[in-house]
Amino acid sequence: MIRVLIVDDTRSVHAFVKNFLLKSNEVRVSSVFNGAEAIEALNGKEEFDLILLDWEMPVLNGPDTFQALKTMNINVPTIMMTTKNDPEDIQKMFTLGVAEYLMKPFTIDILFQKIEWVSGRSFSYAA
Repeated sequence: MIRVLIVDDTRSVHAFVKNFLLKSNEVRVSSVFNGAEAIEALNGKEEFDLILLDWEMPVLNGPDTFQALKTMNINVPTIMMTTKNDPEDIQKMFTLGVAEYLMKPFTIDILFQKIEWVSGRSFSYAA
């Protein structure tokens, strides 16, 4: 079982990702809608194996959320999901320690590839 936290302010992203992740019996999904909620969820209340983190969100954006989690010694593998495709932005996040970078819009096949790569696990799912 892999426990995934989706951190994104767009409800349609949550719906799209959950729709497919929950088709696998091997995935449990939780959702929050900004970085502050992510920090609260990760601050000892629940354990996760993977974070899908949006860049641009209200309250606390993805990069600031990721840095805050690192400061708190919360080291959950993180896939940054974003429309930001500037090489400097991508390099910044890899330098900070994100495990993978996923450009929006993405297909479910690409999402599962990234999750499998980061987690080291294979999943059966119906597309």
